[in-house]
Amino acid sequence: MTNCFGNNSKFPWGILDILVVLGFIFVLTNFFTWLTAGLIEALVIIQKYLISTVIQTSVVLLALIYFRIIKGVTWRQLGISLGKPLKTLKNGIIGGIVLFALVVVVGIIMESILPMKPDLQPFAQLVMEAKDRRDLISLFVIGSILAPIGEEVYFRGLVYPVFKNKWGVGFGMILSGIFFALLHFDIIRFFPLALGGIGLAYIYEKTGSLFACMIAHGLWNGIMIILLYLTGLSL
Repeated sequence: MTNCFGNNSKFPWGILDILVVLGFIFVLTNFFTWLTAGLIEALVIIQKYLISTVIQTSVVLLALIYFRIIKGVTWRQLGISLGKPLKTLKNGIIGGIVLFALVVVVGIIMESILPMKPDLQPFAQLVMEAKDRRDLISLFVIGSILAPIGEEVYFRGLVYPVFKNKWGVGFGMILSGIFFALLHFDIIRFFPLALGGIGLAYIYEKTGSLFACMIAHGLWNGIMIILLYLTGLSL
């Protein structure tokens, strides 16, 4: 596996840093939610999702730039490296398909075990209720491009290295996967999401590239969005 940080390198950020970034995300997102609730009623819910996702992604990208410029972290340490482009693309595509299958299978098993059927997540409900291709394209951009970029920069690029540095590769993957699942605020789907987070951390550890993780995450979400949309059309 690729080790993004040399054995003798001083680790440049820690838990406080990733919590500060998370705090900015919550503050700015909640401020936007408050603002749209009172002042921008004309926006439809898909537009609000889009703007909210842009805000979250922008915050983590600014954090990336902050770590690069202020803390002197290299782009490679932050996972901004293509490595071998074809290999990165291959790992991303294979990883995305495997993750999608894994999460679906585990989700089905969990639903068969649980006494109650879980409700759809709000975003999934929006996909199933999409009225036209414009809505579908907007939701696809949110779920398969913007969200994977922001989440991979944060969870794999910033959070996972901290956990790995403190507890090693194995526990780092598990804890970052749990953290990933917790911040999706979905108790019913917690276990499948945690497995997905662990899988994405494995891809990052294997490739040293966030681009492979973004491709995998985007493909995982993209397949799910298409299937949900087709299910909505058949209802």
